[in-house]
Amino acid sequence: MPHTSGRTAYDVVVIGGGAAGVAAAVSAARDGATVCLVEKYGFLGGAATNSSVLSYCGFFDQQGEQVVYGFGEEFLEELRGYDLYRRETYSNSGNTVILLDLEATKLILDKLTANAGVDVLFHSTLHAAKRGPGGIESVMLSHRGGDLEIVGKTFVDCSGDGALLAAADAAHHLSPPDQRQASTLVMRVGGVTEDAETSPEAMDRALAAYALRTGVELGRSNSTCVRLPLSRELMLLLADEHIDVLDVQALSEAERRARTRCHDYLNAFVSCLPGWEQAYLAATGPQLGIREARRLMGQETVRAEDVSGARRRPEDAVARCGWPMEDHAVAGSTSYHRIAGQSWYHIPYGALASSDVENLWAAGRLVSSDNRAFASLRVMGTAFATGQAAGLAAALYAKQDSVDIAVLQQALVGQGALV
Repeated sequence: MPHTSGRTAYDVVVIGGGAAGVAAAVSAARDGATVCLVEKYGFLGGAATNSSVLSYCGFFDQQGEQVVYGFGEEFLEELRGYDLYRRETYSNSGNTVILLDLEATKLILDKLTANAGVDVLFHSTLHAAKRGPGGIESVMLSHRGGDLEIVGKTFVDCSGDGALLAAADAAHHLSPPDQRQASTLVMRVGGVTEDAETSPEAMDRALAAYALRTGVELGRSNSTCVRLPLSRELMLLLADEHIDVLDVQALSEAERRARTRCHDYLNAFVSCLPGWEQAYLAATGPQLGIREARRLMGQETVRAEDVSGARRRPEDAVARCGWPMEDHAVAGSTSYHRIAGQSWYHIPYGALASSDVENLWAAGRLVSSDNRAFASLRVMGTAFATGQAAGLAAALYAKQDSVDIAVLQQALVGQGALV
């Protein structure tokens, strides 16, 4: 079970319990820091568990070389221990992913945080932050019992949406809605035979026939369709929504639209594709998988040319990323822009450190980046690496009010990470 102590003051406070947040919290705790991890749901895992995005992208570059180790590799070792390690390379893109089981992912992340002594606060939503002359002093959380103030020496925003960046009025970037990555409601489909037809070409024909019969145009069929371990359900990423996820009315309408569209996709495939005759919709989401909202304005910014050129900068590197620029800026369409040599590039320390709040870092899809670089480094496998670096940076700062990059790199290597 998650560890809780009743404490309300910490060395490191991490907002958001996805891949980046768990990596940040555990890594900081192992460095000797007292750590509070704040999560608005009743489980860890972020988009993997709250949106059923049951694949970790970014552990491997397109040559198949593993570029994320450290805490991320510990998670993979836990999967191996449950005989649930499944690695798959997509023939259409050349990308390699790790497939996940929903409940095992929750259980493993609970175990890793508890063993590290992290205090986890579930069902807790950040609604305010207090700043002083030295940076953020505390955050206010809302939970079922009321409000709670958590004091910290340092803070790491791994919320995905940049909740702490906004609450603390820290410098951040927010692209216009029409330039942001689309969100997708994942659908999990059971009852599909192992030899069922799942090719994009067959799905296109099924959607065309469905449109002719019903007048409902669905469009997309050229996205992820993969069979999950254990459940053998198909995970499909088809129902795209290009909306402002920070507009609650637009987001609410998009959730309803996307759920309806998932049922239409299922009906189209059941009526036309061999092996789908007994298929059923096991789950949607539960919520839209959100790719983009706010992100940090850091001391440095990762740019598209850093990605495409496979830029190496060992003097200040804290993580590696081997995922290509996977652009979903147009709903219903995905385009890829590859890294030179199908290799990887470095993410520098400055892209995780706030440009204007001394004791604030960010990781995951909040890393400081331009729009095209963001389409690469936002993925969850890479988030393990940036989260570990941000958590260790915060722990080091809590000890000595500064971060020596060479010492941070040494600490990362000591925890098994690649820099």
